[in-house]
Amino acid sequence: MTKELIRQKFKNRLNKAKDSQNKLYMDLILNKKIEILLQQIISNLKKQKRKPHSRINILLYFPLDIEFNCLKLLNKFKKQKNTQIFLPFMSDINLKMVEYRLPLGRQAFGIYQPNGSLFRNNKLDIAIIPVLGIDMDFRRIGFGKGIYDRFFMNLKKQPITIFVSRALNYHNSKITQYHDVKTNIYITPFATIKDKIHDSSNIKFRSISTNSRFRRLPSFTQNIQHKL
Repeated sequence: MTKELIRQKFKNRLNKAKDSQNKLYMDLILNKKIEILLQQIISNLKKQKRKPHSRINILLYFPLDIEFNCLKLLNKFKKQKNTQIFLPFMSDINLKMVEYRLPLGRQAFGIYQPNGSLFRNNKLDIAIIPVLGIDMDFRRIGFGKGIYDRFFMNLKKQPITIFVSRALNYHNSKITQYHDVKTNIYITPFATIKDKIHDSSNIKFRSISTNSRFRRLPSFTQNIQHKL
């Protein structure tokens, strides 16, 4: 199956999730999962930083219909004194990050972004990235524009990346390339998949934790543990 067919398959699943009566509940679960994870990461980063009172820079996004609605996270962490929130700013086919501030204007690809904001070159600590899905290399399968890929390739230091989507879209073969954005954690309402490397032996292993509140996982997730 080609990458385009897989991309369309994943997109169809996200469209079904968008129209599902459980959409709000799925977003509620995602919001809780990501908020807990962010608080843990922020706490660890604060301990590591030489300047403990400096703010943690987080890249979020303004959601499209098929993407997890992260507005609660945007507003919650914007109010915190120890974090600074940025949004993607689309310029032609390139992405820059700008500070999250209102009002927002609708720009290319139907994406809302801050108007008239100055481009920031702040060091990025954490990035929450919407995805269609991932492949076996834990690299992002996106909409095919390569916008996030070009942005991350130009960063001097890679941030902690967290992929998120409303459907568990995992493809058990390599269909991405080295320049596609890579993560170590993929969060969905149904399960969280982590890609880890054991420090002492450098052995890579993967783990999946399911959400017990969903009595039955979607059919495409039933054999995922065997695939991992």
